[in-house]
Amino acid sequence: MKKVVYTMIVVLLMVALAACSSNESATSQSEGKEAKKEEKVNEEKKAQKEEIDQEYPPVPRTFSESAEYPTIGSFSGKEYEKGFAGEEDIKKKLDSLPKLTEESPKEEIEKMQRYVYSLFKEDLTKVDVPIDQWKSMQFEDPTGEPGELQLKENYNVAILLDSSGSMGKMENGKTRMDLAKDAIQQFVKDLPEDANVSLRVYGHVGTGSDKDKKASCSKIEEVYPFGKYDEGKFSDALSQFKPAGWTPMAKAIDEVKADFQKYDGKQNTNIIYVVSDGVETCNGDPVEAAKSLADSNISPVLNIIGYQVDNEGLAQLKEMADASGGNYINARSHDDLVTEFKQTADMAKVWSQWHEDSVKALNELHDTVKAQLDDWYDEQQEISNREINNLEHATNYLNTQGIIDDTVFLDMMDLYRDYFLTITDEAREQFLELYDTNRDNFLNKHDEVTDRFLESDD
Repeated sequence: MKKVVYTMIVVLLMVALAACSSNESATSQSEGKEAKKEEKVNEEKKAQKEEIDQEYPPVPRTFSESAEYPTIGSFSGKEYEKGFAGEEDIKKKLDSLPKLTEESPKEEIEKMQRYVYSLFKEDLTKVDVPIDQWKSMQFEDPTGEPGELQLKENYNVAILLDSSGSMGKMENGKTRMDLAKDAIQQFVKDLPEDANVSLRVYGHVGTGSDKDKKASCSKIEEVYPFGKYDEGKFSDALSQFKPAGWTPMAKAIDEVKADFQKYDGKQNTNIIYVVSDGVETCNGDPVEAAKSLADSNISPVLNIIGYQVDNEGLAQLKEMADASGGNYINARSHDDLVTEFKQTADMAKVWSQWHEDSVKALNELHDTVKAQLDDWYDEQQEISNREINNLEHATNYLNTQGIIDDTVFLDMMDLYRDYFLTITDEAREQFLELYDTNRDNFLNKHDEVTDRFLESDD
């Protein structure tokens, strides 16, 4: 009996010891978790303080300053309203701000104003529409008067085609390059039988990456050597290349100038086309190259076709035309390319067709600019309204939580509302100014074309 009792006592002692050990272990684990949790909270507080203490730019005073603000807010792009998905994240940021009153240093109040603004800063953008293209839109009379193209003993055509990577962009289900090739093929088919043709490409080597720049910029290739047109061989030449790399436009012009030296302009009609959708990217000077070509004994008719160019490309290509006394043509589509090439192949233009095409081009540019202006202004309004709405919500929250007193609250609201009214007024002024400019240019050009058309019937 004594032995049984003794055994039971031993068992009970072992159970008690195990329980104590388990409790100690659980307590230790709990304390470890709490320590890690506290460490994480402290790290978050430290990171938040560092974020708040950064130097943020002042709240912009103009639309341009707002569009150039160096950062976009982490809470931009969504309406800050009760119950939305990111509300707790915003509150967490705002709750961590120091309490401020009208007695607080001015520097601390401005720091908060800038910080809160930076959280909700939206991505406003400056207006970028092809308004400059009105300046380059010129319509030559199809009259056959002196100054128009007069054929001489020999008729030579050289085409320099941009095959850089941007020509791979799609238009109506095909790349710009494929559409340009199609237009060129149609053009050379309609040339006089005794015409000589040359096709040279650039930008077709490598890729648009920096490592391929040297190879891409150094390679200009005459894929169809100067000579009479052969449909099969010309088609094969067009299929040899695809859009790939950089844009050595100046080098391409220099090479065709060297090859054409023996075709003096006194005995030869030399027509040179430069077809490109962008600017020189290989550190050359295409403006100087075009001028040098025009000043040579070749005396070429230089036609520079800007195909789907932006304002930067338009400016450079137009400058090339101006410097060389050449013609700049703004082609917005495959049809424009075909039309431009056809004008050279077929010298007999009909006045009625000229008027129809000219008015169509004017309408297209007017409608394009108008649509882009409308889209830009609508987007800026939507963005600005969301931005001020979020700033007001945040400022109200800071006040209701006692983080800022009424004086600081009113100052912040006045600052943000003044900013909002300023940028929305400036955006509207820019919109209306460009809207009027677009309309006036359209009407002036339309009157000019119509007057010349009517005079042709006299």
